[in-house]
Amino acid sequence: KAYHRFFITMSSPPRSPTPRLSESEGEDLFADNMADDYQPVPELDTLEGEPGITREEAAELTADQRAAAEAEMNERDRGVKRRHEETQDDEDGGQGRRRMSRRIEQEDDAFDDEDGLDSLTDFKITPGQPLPDQVARAIKRSFEKFLLEFCRRGETEAAYHDVIARMAEKYSQSLPVRVEDLVEHNTRLVLQLAEFPSVLLPLLHEAALGVVHGQYPTYDSKSEVFVRLVDFPVEDKIRSLRGVNVNTIVHIVGVVTKRTLVLPELRELYVDCAKCGYRLGPFFITDSNDDIRPGDCPECGSRGPFKANREDSLYRNYQKITLQEAPGSVPPGRTPRAKEVILTADLVDKVKPGDLVQVVGTYRIIYSTLTAVRNRFPVFDTVIEANNVVNRATTSLQRITDSDFDRLNEMANSRGIRAKIIRSIAPSIYGNEHAKTALCMAMFGGVAKQGDQGHRLRGDINVLLLGDPGCAKSQMLKYVEKSFHRVVYTTGKGASGVGLTASMKRDYATGEWTLEGGAMVLADSGLCLIDEFDKMNEQDRTSIHEAMEQQTISISKAGLVTTLHARCAVVAAANPILGRYDPQKTFMQNVDLTDPILSRFDVLCVLRDEVNSVNDERMADFIMASHMASHPTNPVTVKRLFASREAEDVMDQEDLQKYLLYARTLNPVASDAHTAVVNEFYAEIRRVAHASGGINIGVRHLESILRLAQANARMELREQVIQQDVNNAIATCLESFIQTQKYQVAEELRKRFARFLVRADDDYELLHWLLMREYRAAVSMAMDMDQDPDGASVNRADFARIAGEYEMATDEYLASSLFKEVFFLSGEKIKKIIVE
Repeated sequence: KAYHRFFITMSSPPRSPTPRLSESEGEDLFADNMADDYQPVPELDTLEGEPGITREEAAELTADQRAAAEAEMNERDRGVKRRHEETQDDEDGGQGRRRMSRRIEQEDDAFDDEDGLDSLTDFKITPGQPLPDQVARAIKRSFEKFLLEFCRRGETEAAYHDVIARMAEKYSQSLPVRVEDLVEHNTRLVLQLAEFPSVLLPLLHEAALGVVHGQYPTYDSKSEVFVRLVDFPVEDKIRSLRGVNVNTIVHIVGVVTKRTLVLPELRELYVDCAKCGYRLGPFFITDSNDDIRPGDCPECGSRGPFKANREDSLYRNYQKITLQEAPGSVPPGRTPRAKEVILTADLVDKVKPGDLVQVVGTYRIIYSTLTAVRNRFPVFDTVIEANNVVNRATTSLQRITDSDFDRLNEMANSRGIRAKIIRSIAPSIYGNEHAKTALCMAMFGGVAKQGDQGHRLRGDINVLLLGDPGCAKSQMLKYVEKSFHRVVYTTGKGASGVGLTASMKRDYATGEWTLEGGAMVLADSGLCLIDEFDKMNEQDRTSIHEAMEQQTISISKAGLVTTLHARCAVVAAANPILGRYDPQKTFMQNVDLTDPILSRFDVLCVLRDEVNSVNDERMADFIMASHMASHPTNPVTVKRLFASREAEDVMDQEDLQKYLLYARTLNPVASDAHTAVVNEFYAEIRRVAHASGGINIGVRHLESILRLAQANARMELREQVIQQDVNNAIATCLESFIQTQKYQVAEELRKRFARFLVRADDDYELLHWLLMREYRAAVSMAMDMDQDPDGASVNRADFARIAGEYEMATDEYLASSLFKEVFFLSGEKIKKIIVE
C-alpha cells in the first residue's frame, strides 16, 4: 500500500546531493522579461487533433463522446506502457517477463470475447484458491450482458430493464433476479454460484451496481446494489441441513418466531492515529478479516495506538430472526427445529413474527465460545446469511395473474356464487351449512374502521363452534388451517394465557428482557384457531378478552410497558358441559363460558348429532363415497365416480385460495339506505332476547351485522354493500341466536322472524326453502290421516302460486341441480327422493 512504500523510501540511505548551478551559469526565471513567456501564440495555442478546435467547442462534448475519448486515451497509454516494458526487457535481456506479459494479454483476449463464460467449458472455482482476475472480469461482463440484453422466450424487450427502473425509482438496494432466467443465460455460472456464493455473489453485486449507475447516473454512488435470487429451484428442510451445506446456498421455508432490534453493522472502518491525528482507511470488514491491524501511521510512523473514527466509518443495517419449521412440515412425533437467519441492508423489518416466509441464503458457521465450552470441543454454531426473504402471503397475491383476475371476476358475477363458496368450505364434511357459513365469514372478514379520535373498530369476525362429539369441529378448523394464508392453530390444553398473548424472556446474548409474541400476536392479520376452548382455565380465557375486542395486548412486566397488535379473528371449538348438547336447556346452561367471552363472538354455531333416518342414510352414503374417492388403490375412473357423488358443484381449492386473497383486498362500504331494516331487526331481537332467556343481544351484535354484511359483499367481490348483503348478515346472526335457544322457543322464533330468514337467500334458495316448508306440511297431513309419509307430495300448481306471491317463477328452479338433488317431478306432483 501507499504508506508501506512511504516507509521503505524513508528507511533507504540518503542520496548524494546534486550540484547546483550558479546564478551566472543558469537562466534567471524571474527577470524583467518574465511576462513574455505568457504572451499568446496563435500557432501553438490549439488543441491536438483537428486544427481549429477551440476550448469552448471542446467543452460541448456529450457524455458518450467524452467516454469514447477517455477509452481511446487509455488504450494509447496502455500501448505506450507495453512498448516501454518491451524496450526495458530487450535492454535487460529478460525474455521471461515479456513472454509472461504476452500470455496474460492472450488470456485477457480470450476472456474479452463477447461470449463471456459460455466459451469456458472448464470454468470451475477451486476451494481455497483466489479467483483469477480475468475470470472475475469475465463473470461481471457476462452478468452485465444478462441484465442489459436477456429476453425471455416469446418476448422482444429486455426482461430486467423495467425491474432496474422500478428499483431505481424506489431508491431500493434489492435487484430481484429469477434463477430460472440465469440458468437459461449461463448454467455453469448458476452451478458455481450455488456452491461458492461467497465468491460469486460480490461479483454479481458489483456488476449490478455498475449497470444501475450506467443507466441512472444520479443513483447514489455510495449505496450498494444486492442481487436477490428469486424462485430458487431446490428447497431444503431446516432439520436436513448438514455439514455438506456449509458455505453453499440453501433455500428453506418456515415461520418467523422471533425478531431482534435493527443494529448497525460496521462495513468500512476508519481509524485515527492517537499521536498525530492522521486518518487511516478505509478498512473493509468482511468475514475473512475480522482482525483489523492498521500497521504503521504513514504520517508519523507510529505503530499505535489507533482510535476508531465512528463518525466517518460506514455501517449497514443488521437484524436476526429465528425461523422455525412450519407446523405442517414437522414429522410425526418430532419437535419443530429452528434456525437463526441474519438479515442485512434493506431486508431488515421485511418480515414479522408469525409470517410464513421462504429464505434463500448462505449457510455459514460461526464460532461461539459458549457452545464450545458446553460441548468441551470446538463445535461451531450455524446461521443463514439471507440473500432474499419473501413473505409467502405477499408472494401468493403477487402470483395471481391478469387472467386469474379476469376468471375470478367472472366467477363473482355468476349466479349462486355465495352458495357455491359455502359448499366449497370443507367439502369432505357433510351438512353443517350454518357452521360453514360462519367459517366463510371469518375467512373473508369485514373492514376495520379507524375513528378520527383514535378509536378503532375491529373488522375481524370471531366464531364459536359448540357441539356434540363427532360433529367434525376439529376437522373444520384443520381445513381452515390448510386453506387460509396466515393461520396459527393451538388447543385449549396446549396453550396458556401467555402462550396466547405474549411472554417475557431474557435474551441469552444481551441479558435483557425481551417480548416474545404468543399465538394471537403471531396470527396478526390472519386467523387464530383454538380447539378445545372449553378446556382452558378461566384465567387464561380472561387474558384474551382485550385481544378479541380491542385487538391489542397490553404488557406491563419487568419494566416494559408496551402494547402489541393482535388483529386476528378467533375461531374456537368447544364441547358442552356434559359432553352432549341438551336442547331442553338454554345455551348458557350447556356451556361453561361467561357472558363477557360469549359476547365477543360474532357468530355462535351449535352442532347437534340428531337422529334422523333420512339424513343419516344420506350422510352414510356421503361418507362412503368420500372414503372410496380417497382410497389410494382405486382406479381413477372409480375415484372420479365417487368424487362426483361426494361433492357436486364446488369450487377448486386453489381457486378458492386466490379468491380469498383477492377478496380481502377490497373494502366494501355500507350506506344509510340499509339502516331501516337493521334498526327494525335489532329492536325486535332485543325484546325477544330479554324475554326468552337466551344469550344477551347487545351493541356488539349490531356491529357484527355490519361486519357480516361487508364479508358477504367481499364474497361477491363488490366494493359496495347492497341490501342482499344486509339480509344475509341478519339471517346469519338470527340463525346464531335461534340455535342457542331451547327447542320449543327456537321453533317459535323461526316462525316469528321468518320474514328475515326469507329475505336472506337468492331466488333458488328461497324457492327451495318454500318447497321444503310445503313438503313438511304435506308429510304432517299424511301422518295425521294415517297415510304413508313417503308418498307425500306437493302440487306443482300450488307451488307456483306460492312462489308467485314472492314474485318468482319456478320453471328454472325445477330444472336446477339444487331441486334435482332432493326432489323429482312425477307428472304434476313434486315428490322427495327417498334413499333406500
